[in-house]
Amino acid sequence: QNPFPSREWRFESAQGHQPPFFIEVRIVLLTAISLFFVFMAIKGALHPMGPRRFDSYFFMMLVVALIIGAIPVRQYLYEDRLASAASKLINNQFVGVTCLSRFGGFWNWNAAGFVKRGGTEIYLQQRTCNRLRDYLSDPSEANQKSVRDYREVYGLHVLTHEAMHVAGIYNEQEADCAAFQRNHRMAELLGVPRHVSGQSAIVLHRFRPKTKGYYSQSCEPGRAMDEKLADAVWRAAD
Repeated sequence: QNPFPSREWRFESAQGHQPPFFIEVRIVLLTAISLFFVFMAIKGALHPMGPRRFDSYFFMMLVVALIIGAIPVRQYLYEDRLASAASKLINNQFVGVTCLSRFGGFWNWNAAGFVKRGGTEIYLQQRTCNRLRDYLSDPSEANQKSVRDYREVYGLHVLTHEAMHVAGIYNEQEADCAAFQRNHRMAELLGVPRHVSGQSAIVLHRFRPKTKGYYSQSCEPGRAMDEKLADAVWRAAD
């Protein structure tokens, strides 16, 4: 039995709505607050009436600024990691990745990820980014528990699928099948060991949801959509 809730994991490309301009408000706001505390620390240190230029107030302001600023920095580094892997997967084409906030992802809530047709930015729902982050923290464990629930490992497939759209494959069945044949590459580009990434690719194909518009019986080793890639791992699924 397929343990994956296919309804939640719908992809979107050609019909995807452009996210509203406020999707990054949370990150911008946190950055602004962090810079404000840096300003307060500097202002306090340089104040001519102050008894000491670098006192406990100065260091307290810096600590608060660092704690708040760590959130957008961590988010940026994570998105950059995903974007770099996606770019290398499709022959170094420029790719951007944005992890949407709950508010920013409202307009495409049913889509795990999407790319606007002809665009180079991959938008991933917050739940997708969180589950992909969980997968990358311990991919071996994610593979082992995929029999019960493979949403974590499926976050990898969402990223690969959307990268196929950036590469110009807009047919959902073709993009999905191309992704199944490249999931191991994406995992390796994200730092997952080769033998573990191969297991992830096998799991993803074995438990793939039969979602209308995405699933094709031709997406099997030796069938019409098999690209016969030399390093394809999905063949081991059978």
